[in-house]
Formats: sequence, C-alpha cells, structure tokens
Amino acid sequence: MRRKSTFICKISAFLICVLLSEFFAVTFVFAEDSDSTVVYVAGNPDLYPIEYYDSSSKQYLGLMPDIYRLISEQTGYTFEYIYPGNINGQERMAKNDQAEIISAYRDGEIDTQYLRHPISITTLKTDEEEKTINIAFSEIASDKLVDDITKALSNVNDSQKLAVLVSHTESIGNVQKYRIWIYILSGVSLLFLVSAVILFFIWRSRKKKDKKDTMLNTEYGIGNDQYYSYCFENLITDKSKALYYVAYIAFDEKNLNQKFGNEECRAVQRYASEFLNRQATAVDYLALVNTGVYALIYQAANKSVAAERISNIMKELDLYLTNIKREYSKLFNAGVCMLGENMDSTSETAFYSANQGYLMAVKENKPFEFSTRDIIIEAHRRESLRRQIIKAISDGEFIIYLQYIADRNGNLFGAEAVSRWQHPQEGLLSPSQYIAMINQSEVITLHDIHIFSLVCKQLELWKDSDKKNLYISCNFTRYSLASPDFSDRIRETLGNYDFNYHKLIIEITEDSLSCDTEILKENIQKCKELGFLIALDDIGSGYSALADLYNYPIDIVKVEKDIVCRAMEPNGKMLLDGLIRLAHSMNMKVLCEGVETAEQNDMILNTDCEYIQGFLYSRALPAKESERFLKQHGFTD
Repeated sequence: MRRKSTFICKISAFLICVLLSEFFAVTFVFAEDSDSTVVYVAGNPDLYPIEYYDSSSKQYLGLMPDIYRLISEQTGYTFEYIYPGNINGQERMAKNDQAEIISAYRDGEIDTQYLRHPISITTLKTDEEEKTINIAFSEIASDKLVDDITKALSNVNDSQKLAVLVSHTESIGNVQKYRIWIYILSGVSLLFLVSAVILFFIWRSRKKKDKKDTMLNTEYGIGNDQYYSYCFENLITDKSKALYYVAYIAFDEKNLNQKFGNEECRAVQRYASEFLNRQATAVDYLALVNTGVYALIYQAANKSVAAERISNIMKELDLYLTNIKREYSKLFNAGVCMLGENMDSTSETAFYSANQGYLMAVKENKPFEFSTRDIIIEAHRRESLRRQIIKAISDGEFIIYLQYIADRNGNLFGAEAVSRWQHPQEGLLSPSQYIAMINQSEVITLHDIHIFSLVCKQLELWKDSDKKNLYISCNFTRYSLASPDFSDRIRETLGNYDFNYHKLIIEITEDSLSCDTEILKENIQKCKELGFLIALDDIGSGYSALADLYNYPIDIVKVEKDIVCRAMEPNGKMLLDGLIRLAHSMNMKVLCEGVETAEQNDMILNTDCEYIQGFLYSRALPAKESERFLKQHGFTD
C-alpha cells in the first residue's frame, strides 16, 4: 500500500504538470558536435521506479534509463550500465573510478569524496521520509561529458520525467478521495520544487556557458590563458600529474612583426593554431596564452616518449609552415616542463618553467629543450640580478671607467666610457657579468641612460678646463636606441647638465637583438640634430652590418679587435685597408680598436686610420687613475 500511495502522488503531479506545461516546459538544447561515446553508468538496482534492475529482462528499467535513452538520441552518447544485477556496487565503483556516472542514489547513501558535480533529479517521498534523488560524476568523467549531461538534464521538463514515472508505476487501485486531493496538493508542491531545480540548472548551465566563452579565443578557435589555467588546476588530478607535461611553444612575435608586418604575423598564428589544434588529442589541452605563445598540456608515459611527441610536433609544424611560405621556416621553438619532477607546481610555475626551457632552446638554436632544475635556478639567479640592477642604478652603484683614445700623432682625442658595477657584496663587476642578463629589456635602457648621465656630468666638469676639447663616447644598445621614448629621455637628462654637445659621441654597440629599425633610425637622426657625433661599433664582424653605414648618419667607424689582429697578415691587411677606404669614401673617420703591441701600432700607422684605441695607449681607468693619466699627458686643470 505504501508503494501505491507514493506513486499516486506521482500520477497526480503528472496530471497537474500536463495542465501547467505551458508555464513550466523547457526547450531541449543538446550538446553540439558530441562524439558518439560510451558512458559507463553505475546503477541503483533497488530504487523503483526511479531506477531498478529487472531480473526477468536482465536490464535496468525506470526513470533514469529512459532519460539516458532520451539524452542518447539527442547527443550521440551511449549509456551502458556496468555490472548489472541485484547487488548495489555504486560506492565501490565510484571509489575505484569504474564508471563515469553514479546514477540514482539518495542523499547520504554514497561518500561524497568520491563524487563531483552532483545533480538533483527528483524527490522520492514515502509515508516516513522524503529524500532527494541525485546523479553524480566520478573523477574519470571528462569536463565535456559533465557539461553535456548537465546541460541535457537541465532541459528535461517535469512532464517528461513524470510521464516516465507513470509508465513504471503499478495500478492505482481504489484510494479514498480525500487522500487523492492530499496527493494532488503534494504533487503541485513537488512540481514547483522540480521546476525550481530545473530553472536553477538552466541558470547554472548558462553561467557555465558564459564562463566557457571567456576561456575561448574566438579569433583562432582555441582556448586562451584562462582556459590553460582552468585545465591545469581542475582537470589534472594529483594522481595523474606525473603523466603530464606542459609545453611552451612560441615564435618571436616582435621580430616576425618587424620582418613581415602585422597581417602576416596574424596569419602565421592562425596557421599554427589550426595545426596545433589538430595535433591535440582527447587528453591534451591547448591554449593560446599570449600573442605567439601556446601552452600545450599533454600526456606521456615517460620523458623519452614526451621528447618524441614534442619533437614530432615541432618538426611537422615547421614543415607545415615552410610549405606555406619558405620564409616561415624555423619560426617556432619549444620548452617543456615535466610535472612529474615538479609535483607541487601551479599553472603559473609550470608555465614559467616551460618558458625557461624555451629560452634555452632559442639560445642554443634547438627545436625544443626540457626545463631542468639547473635552468630554473639560473633563471632565478638572473631575475634576482635584474632586480638588483634596478636598485643599484637608483643607488648609484654603477660608475664609468674611461679608456682613452689617441690620434695618429699620439695626442689624446678623447675616451670611451665603459660601465662598471660596484657591487656591495661581489665587488667590481665588468659588463660581461651583467649586460647579457638585462639585454633586450627595460633594464638595459635604464642602464644606458644612467651611464649617459654620468658622461654628461664628466663633460660638464671638463667644460671650462684644458680638457674641454676631449671627446667621450657613450655606448647604447640598439634596443635602447629603438625605444619610442628614447629622445625624450635624452633631452630630460641633458636638461640637468651644461656642456658642449659636439664633444659627446653616441656609440651604437653590436648586438643580435631585433628592434624597430625605423624608430632606431629616427632616434639616431635626432641625436645627430642635437649635435652629437655618431659612431658605429665593431664594423666588419659580429652583427654590425655594412648596410648600417648607409642607413644611419655615421661619423666614426670603429674597426673591431679581431680584424686589427688579422691585419698583421697580408690578407687581413687588405681587408682593413678596404674597410678604411670604404669609410672614407662615405666621409667617415676610422678608429681601430684592440691595439696592444708596438707591432700592431706600427701596422695601423701605415694605414689611413685616424684614431687608435687599445691597451697600448690606455686601459679602462677609474676616476682617480683617469685624472693621473691626464696629468701625465699634459692636462693639469
């Protein structure tokens, strides 16, 4: 009788639901592009009529099996009950991750630590108690599966659910009329409760959709930085972390933009996004984290397999892009973080670690490189040093040494100002110990401007003395010279000093770093207009190209030390003479660096070189030694 009275409630509710369906019906919207996938269900064999095992037909029947069939027709998922029988093994299957869905369990029946994303289906009411019936997902259920099923269930309306329930109830029999009205009222209450639950899930589903949209890069059709973080933090469990690797795959967006322009840069990113998206498997997560920077979270059984996977991706990506355009060859490099060796890593630290592997790959011109603890330790050391440098600049720890330059007659022409760091703990550091660590960053520009201010101060001290005709050259990296606000910073610094601008030489140093050549050219021209002389460092080798002689208003060409050394041989001498003639033909003067012996000096004096610099004439000298050196050469005040 208890079972019959319970289901009279269901029938009554169904009748009311039919009458009110215009108000509470919800349109079915199913997951798009769902693959046909088997979803394993841990069923409840004894929850008639919600879900129960029928021994005669040897299958599960009831509300939930019928709802799964309804969802299957619309989404393509196939639902399969595992271990069918009369024994309830739901908690065991949840604990052992044997099924994706734990179906039709009452509140409190299963330990919630084994479950995630519970969904209330209906309320089962007897004469003694009322309990909510739920389904939930295990840890092995994919996020897509959870979203698709939740979305589908939220759109199953009341009348559909109750119609299925009615089909599984026994005959009503004779019931007293007053009890029927009680059940009808109970049904109405249940109807409103179920409607509220459904509306809640609709709201939650839409909220999830909105959240999902914020994690998508709509232009390229893949995830963004939020998607990467979400996948890392939510979809990789502690148990599975050792199987995962994070790859940082990137190209030099700034260099590519300067070389090909913004439109081609976007095209390369589009091609790469399409290719990498095809490479990602069902257990991979791909995101475009920044312009030109991808994060790929992928699985591999061990480091060797992980290396083979990323190696193949990089090779095929390069082949794919090269076939599109030959100039797109070798654009990408990759770094890989092994989560198995970094079990406590977050999405940010794993990404940082993979980035350090990428930087090492770029430095060593390799397709990819694994990030190691040594690489990370060195990266932290460099980052710490960068921060120290910023503070050291403001604290005045950087000073200048002067290496003097002579003309052909042995008279002092001027000096080159070279940077030194008077480190409080490590002592005096030369540029080779810190410049490379801050190059191509705002820190190098801060450094260069600071050294420039010290040169201005020195020229101001010489302005009204017998040293007023001496020149000082000040080194600037191309990165600094290409800064959009470079000329503004120079003018601001000049406002603090009073000296003859014609005695200051802006020396363009060699480096391999890319920069905006148009801004570089504009800023050099502005320096020229201020009255500074322009010198080009290390012509003939390294990264200074002969095209620089044409592109920029050069006054002095500096021939680097290796060419001077080789000029002691006939072929080397011919090269040096050719460079000097070329410079003179363009109305430029020539300075030879690295002269250390009398023999080299004699050889240089047999050329048409105007200026000579090297240890034979002067080492780089600190302030006090510099003053003594000048007195030895006749400068007294």
